Amino acid sequence: MTFETLFSWLMTVMLTTVPPGHSTYPASARETKAEGLARYRKIARAIAKVTLDPKEKPIFKGPNARAKTAALLLVVSHHESHWRRHVDLGIGRRGRYWCMMQIAVDKGTTPEGWTGEDLIRSNERCFRRGLHMMQMAQRVCDRKKAKGSFAFLNLYASGHCDRGRKAVAIRVDSHRRWLKRFPLPKAEASTKAAGAGPKISKPSAR
Repeated sequence: MTFETLFSWLMTVMLTTVPPGHSTYPASARETKAEGLARYRKIARAIAKVTLDPKEKPIFKGPNARAKTAALLLVVSHHESHWRRHVDLGIGRRGRYWCMMQIAVDKGTTPEGWTGEDLIRSNERCFRRGLHMMQMAQRVCDRKKAKGSFAFLNLYASGHCDRGRKAVAIRVDSHRRWLKRFPLPKAEASTKAAGAGPKISKPSAR
């Protein structure tokens, strides 16, 4: 799948699910439709860039593996932040969780060397770190033989492969519903150049 095709798909989902400019609370979440649209474009471009990066291993395998991975990042960020302005920009932020992926960063940095402020300043860093956490979670939960193909999201959500199932079930349901409501374009012949994975339909177990 090309960058522009994936970008357009992500924008369609976002604009339909949470139309920009509708948030009214808190005050720092308020913005015009035009301002929200501009932010959404940055978010979609960041997710597309990260998931199509051939250096990054997608969470899924098979046709449109990277697009499905992009959809998962979009789903998680939606449930964590609803793509609201104040979360995206870190306005009035409190606690240890940063950016739209709500990544825990205490006084130090992420394994990539990024501070919480770095994640706020760059949507790409935010989603790249989120993807790296999911990749790591897959490896850990696979070693622990956790039940369920989406067990790795339990680790992302709760820090344990066997906890957080209720919250994860909601996210998995959204992922499935979005892919059904907004069908992905068929995998293109050029997907290999974009770094598509081999053919398997379920999340990869590592």
